[in-house]
Amino acid sequence: MIIDNIKLHNFRNYGRLELSVGPSVNIFYGDNAQGKTNLIESINVCSTITSHRTSKDRDLIKLGESEYEISLGLKDLSDGFNTSIFAGFYTEKSDLISGNTAKRILKQDGVQTERIADYLGLCNTVIFAPEDLNIVKGAPASRRKFLNTMISKISPVYFDLLTRTNRLINQKNAYLKSCGGKRSNADDNALDFWDFSLADLTATMIINRYRYILLLADKAVTHHLDISDGSEKLEMSYSTITGSVELIDAYLDKNDMRPNFISQGLSAASESEIKGRLSSFVLSKLRNCRANDIEKSVSTVGIHRDDIDIKLNGLQMRAFSSQGQQRSAALSLKLSELDIIRDITGSAPVLLLDDVFSELDVNRRVKLLSGMTDAQIFITCTDRTYIEDEIAHFARNSENIRYFHVLGGIIEKE
Repeated sequence: MIIDNIKLHNFRNYGRLELSVGPSVNIFYGDNAQGKTNLIESINVCSTITSHRTSKDRDLIKLGESEYEISLGLKDLSDGFNTSIFAGFYTEKSDLISGNTAKRILKQDGVQTERIADYLGLCNTVIFAPEDLNIVKGAPASRRKFLNTMISKISPVYFDLLTRTNRLINQKNAYLKSCGGKRSNADDNALDFWDFSLADLTATMIINRYRYILLLADKAVTHHLDISDGSEKLEMSYSTITGSVELIDAYLDKNDMRPNFISQGLSAASESEIKGRLSSFVLSKLRNCRANDIEKSVSTVGIHRDDIDIKLNGLQMRAFSSQGQQRSAALSLKLSELDIIRDITGSAPVLLLDDVFSELDVNRRVKLLSGMTDAQIFITCTDRTYIEDEIAHFARNSENIRYFHVLGGIIEKE
């Protein structure tokens, strides 16, 4: 599935934009602060409901306006099937919706989609941007966001699980805060309700996250060896509720299921069995930390504290790696994300490259593009001559490369 056209209304510095794009390589060039990144961001927001630059929808609305709307026309080149997706966010001041509360609206072919889980995956994208360094050097929340976004593109069920789990954690935290740090104010029956529900959901989430982290680790080590010419070994491991990974490993090894678990997941019977064991284990952990939770007025144990431990040649990357090494690791992770989506869905996602050519040396640019000859690519840069010879080498043919000049929110095809 490729993007055939883009329509924007009040998104960032675009009042109105209608743009037809090509099926292969689309290059948007111009000075800084003209709208190149905003266009890439709009595609990412419409396809994944997330921005790589902000967590607030209101930040995406053109200054002085009350809503934004994004529409992507999509085409399947294999069978000619056409569809469209639409993402809009409306503040309480917008005249385009009824009511006085802000809301997001998602549509496919003009029909509103009630569940985000049914919308994700209609148009898969992978974005490379300078902000990707935060996956390696940033706080755990950056790595959780990366993992959650990747899995949600592939598995709508996972997104539903994540939403339900986060809702329960937030409810439990609100109750813990209401206790004022005093054990005498806490109702064990109420906390039992949340802990029983959370134990079951948490077990399923951990199993899912562990599988995809193993997939990432397997592919990332190969990509990084390639990028570093074999001089650096990238390692990844899952940091979650203590003892959970060991419990899963013991089950997989005892039943000789590790290869199948990574490549295909568990059978229904095996997943039910391991989920039952893990759920009981998690429940005991939640109960054991109850007094501490009440005292601190927050859930101290749970998947909301998960992290991905990333090491290079055995050393923690956050503390001991250079920015160049961190950039290579982030690139390896993104290439692995792209591989996983392509392997599982059977088609290459749309590749969004936001000002990364200036961030990467020649070797990294070659590694990035060499496996992408089957993907639709959007690239932003300040100088087209900087990359036109390089990109022409990887495009299916030079006629499929389209150049667009961006100036003050106006895009002109050349």
